[in-house]
Amino acid sequence: MENRLVIDKYSEQYYPPTPTNFTLFWRKFIPFQILRFIILTLKIIKIVVKGHS
Repeated sequence: MENRLVIDKYSEQYYPPTPTNFTLFWRKFIPFQILRFIILTLKIIKIVVKGHS
């Protein structure tokens, strides 16, 4: 016989894990978000400049 993993519909395995308090803190921490925004913007500018040269 084969061993099969049985997953019920709408069981806990279908939902993503809830973020920890540490993760929620970094998501809401404005200085960190500004820093991430600047880094992402610089990466996008770098890609655009490469494409236009």
